[in-house]
Amino acid sequence: MNTRALIEVIKPKQTLLLMITFLVSFAVAGGNESFPLCFLATFLAISGTTALNMWIDRDIDALMMRTRKRPVPSGELSPTACAIYGTLLFFSGFLIALKVSVEFALVLLMGLFFDILVYTVMLKRKSPYSVIIGGFAGAMPALAGWVAVQGLTLPGFLIAGIVLLWIPSHIWFIAMYYEEDYRNARIPMLPLLVGMKKASLTIAFATLLMLFLALTVYFSMSLSPIYLAISIPAILIYLLKVIKFSLAPKKEDSRKMYKLASITLSAVFIAMLFGAFL
Repeated sequence: MNTRALIEVIKPKQTLLLMITFLVSFAVAGGNESFPLCFLATFLAISGTTALNMWIDRDIDALMMRTRKRPVPSGELSPTACAIYGTLLFFSGFLIALKVSVEFALVLLMGLFFDILVYTVMLKRKSPYSVIIGGFAGAMPALAGWVAVQGLTLPGFLIAGIVLLWIPSHIWFIAMYYEEDYRNARIPMLPLLVGMKKASLTIAFATLLMLFLALTVYFSMSLSPIYLAISIPAILIYLLKVIKFSLAPKKEDSRKMYKLASITLSAVFIAMLFGAFL
């Protein structure tokens, strides 16, 4: 077992993006002295959930060119070690979260529930709509950030909703680019079943809803107009790019759309941060 393998199974880039949603949500909620505990708990919970996901998906990862060199399918990390590592990480985070509040801990637990049980075990290998329901897992860090400060109140759900509506872009565009991988692994992603055009139109609809939700966030919180000045143009530009893609979808362009999706979500959360403090 080596350190690099232990780092790789928590997907650092994905974990970083989720942690950014937590950090921004925590900050715009007003923050408090529990930040060190909340940060550590969320990081451990996300990392543990991701490692457990890698453990469960080791068989399909071995079938895909993109993922076959990951630590578990490549043999760098044994399945048992990965399972124990992920379990220890998550429950360490969960126990720390309980010191903050039961609500906060339950939100992190829901992230595990939706990611591992609902998405990975129940739906990913069976339903083309797995991403829509399993996407709740990706929205939990943003909700956790708000709940840690303000409890279960409306703005937290709205912020989490933005992430939820972004998830289809994040997963379906990369599924378009690695279409053969998903076919080989027999993962019924929506683009493989209905085609890139219909899938991208579905993404466009989710992005349109994301736009309205971003506006709702503004009216539900005390944010300055700078939030609107950054977030709304960012989402609109992305929406137009998605619509343009749907008119003439090309596999080689789907990877660019995947990257643009992450840039768009980052822009919205940066706008939220600026709107709260400028």
